[in-house]
Amino acid sequence: MPSTEQEYRDYIRELEQQVRLLKEQVDFLTRKLYGTKSEKTSVLQIEGQMSLFDEIENTADPNAAEPSLIEVEKHLRKRKYAGQKVELIKDLPHKKVLHIIDESEMVCEKCGSALVRVGEEFVRTEVQFIPARLEVIDHYRETYECRACRKKGTPYMEKAPVPYPPVMHSLASASTLAWLIHQKFELGIPLYRQEKEWEAMGLSLSWATMSN
Repeated sequence: MPSTEQEYRDYIRELEQQVRLLKEQVDFLTRKLYGTKSEKTSVLQIEGQMSLFDEIENTADPNAAEPSLIEVEKHLRKRKYAGQKVELIKDLPHKKVLHIIDESEMVCEKCGSALVRVGEEFVRTEVQFIPARLEVIDHYRETYECRACRKKGTPYMEKAPVPYPPVMHSLASASTLAWLIHQKFELGIPLYRQEKEWEAMGLSLSWATMSN
């Protein structure tokens, strides 16, 4: 608390200034709430404060042209046409699946008589993905003997011809080598990733063996 008369006067003057500023702020807010609405913003000059709009209002050009509107190019979407699905799958092999009713259920629900097939109805077409799988092929060949030569004491036997393997003494077939080369040189898949794919299909094939 002030102790001298001059300090009391300064303190009172400071309080009066604060009261005046608060009263002006209350009046301004009251006009904003209950006064006439206008597109123009009325700026209240409060002592010790600057208007945020003074610089804009003083430098604004009343003859400035309206900003030009830039038309954004619309995204064009390809229209679907009749027969587009047929065109997509025309080169793929087709397989017909016919859904039937079990013979034990071919009974009329109204009278109990047996149902007779009168036709079939097309429902839909879908593309099925068949994942790659491994299959082991064991090659055998038959052996033939000439019984006439055998009776004469000059036995003769012949074996069926077998195609030569692409890699001698190896499990690799022409299809496995073709797939490995396709993935490596056409798709750019490294051997260590191919190793994981072979393992997922059930064959532990190292990338070193593939490289050799």
